[in-house]
Amino acid sequence: MKKLITLFMLLTVIITAASCSNGQSAEAEPTVTDIPASETASEKPTEVKVENKKVKNSKKKATTKPTEKKEKKTTTAPTTKPPTQGKTKPNTHVAVTQPKKGSFSANDLNFVYKKKTLKLKQKVEEIFKWFGDDYAEGELSNNRMEYEYDDFIITTYKDGKTERVDSIEIVGEGVTTTKGAKIGMYASRLKRYYGDANKMTDTEYVFGSGSLTLTFTYEGNIVTGYIYQYKH
Repeated sequence: MKKLITLFMLLTVIITAASCSNGQSAEAEPTVTDIPASETASEKPTEVKVENKKVKNSKKKATTKPTEKKEKKTTTAPTTKPPTQGKTKPNTHVAVTQPKKGSFSANDLNFVYKKKTLKLKQKVEEIFKWFGDDYAEGELSNNRMEYEYDDFIITTYKDGKTERVDSIEIVGEGVTTTKGAKIGMYASRLKRYYGDANKMTDTEYVFGSGSLTLTFTYEGNIVTGYIYQYKH
């Protein structure tokens, strides 16, 4: 009986010693599960250089500042072409005609004014009827009269009891002959309209012959006036 008790006690001591040794080893080498969550080791995050700035490499993706693209300056070419140097093409839309050789006829002895034709040896009553009595009147010698309108002056003579026109002098600068001759034009151009003058002096070009003439006065190659005349 004593042997059984002694054996039981021995087993108890052995079990107790074994449990103590196991307890010390457990305290010396704690398992990972025994370490508190607040004391878990954290690895030092790595650093990545982006544009000379340190950015932590965390769970979130690193965002980099977008680089601004420089806009290229574009220059547009002018739409109009610079003027070309040298010879230029002539304007084909303008018809250039050479003047024909001038000539003089009986029609050139008539003066057309406001769609009315004034003729030498014409009755003066017809002119009064067309243009009214808005004129300055003057009496000349040898039964001759003068009537001055704005653009022309007529002189008359007595043919029996009838008063007729013997001269028509143009004084209006804007009035032209039937061929376009007028005061202020170059006298040298008269040849284009009427050909060679029947008589030419230092101050006059005379066209026509006999008693009926058209005479242009000029000074310094500029026409200063013209007159239709009937010499009787």
